[in-house]
Amino acid sequence: MKIVSEKNNSLLHRKEILVLEDFESNPGFVKAKEFVAEHYKVNQDCIVILAVRGGFGTSSFSIEARVYDSSENKIAIEPKPRVKKEATA
Repeated sequence: MKIVSEKNNSLLHRKEILVLEDFESNPGFVKAKEFVAEHYKVNQDCIVILAVRGGFGTSSFSIEARVYDSSENKIAIEPKPRVKKEATA
């Protein structure tokens, strides 16, 4: 695991990281979250994966993530998912 950048944002109680790692195939958001949680030794509820990008023809993937100090901080800061309105007939 190669940490490209790690910024500690104390105002928002989180670390903003960019990591390079080799995988057999695209890890996806779930496997990337497990990988980051294992490395930083935090619960998976405290992590938000923003992007998983891979280069064409390589097994190297960059993972952009936010690691919060607690799940309460994550819930307070991260935007809530939108709820779609039901169509009226």
